[in-house]
Amino acid sequence: MPPRQIGRLSGLLLLLACLAAAPLAAQETAEEAADQGAEPAKPPPVAAAPEQQSVSGREARRVTGVEALEALVSNRTHYRTRSDGSYEIEYQSPDGISAYVWEGCVLYGEWWATADEICFFYPESELQGPHCFFIEKGEKGLEFWWSGNPFATEPTATTVKDVEGNVERLPLGVSGECLVS
Repeated sequence: MPPRQIGRLSGLLLLLACLAAAPLAAQETAEEAADQGAEPAKPPPVAAAPEQQSVSGREARRVTGVEALEALVSNRTHYRTRSDGSYEIEYQSPDGISAYVWEGCVLYGEWWATADEICFFYPESELQGPHCFFIEKGEKGLEFWWSGNPFATEPTATTVKDVEGNVERLPLGVSGECLVS
């Protein structure tokens, strides 16, 4: 595990230990106060760790609900920049078929929405199995956060242009057609 993730994991475990101990300490203080006839003091609020604060801010921008997620992608062509610096184009037809341009070639796939994510499956890609993404409304456009990496500090891809329809006329139902650039 990378050191950065170990540090975050250690911090999270420490926070959880503190949170677990807080109710016990508060109970002991309340019992002592009751024995002395005093009104028990309320425990101070527990501040969220920085990681939790940033996740909470991200969750506020997150789009949820099958209908809301479908409305963002159905019958739309998305032009996206990826966190690795590459570029992709993807079209999702209303019937759940998708076409994905990766490294100049078109891949046939399927897409669907769940209550929290948009999922894609491209059977002929190097990626095994479906990949699902949380969608957030970011400053630069729709952000696709891969749900398989909860420790990500940046989105997997960000939509820089979003157009209604299959404007690139990407072939649906077939893979392998490579585009000349």
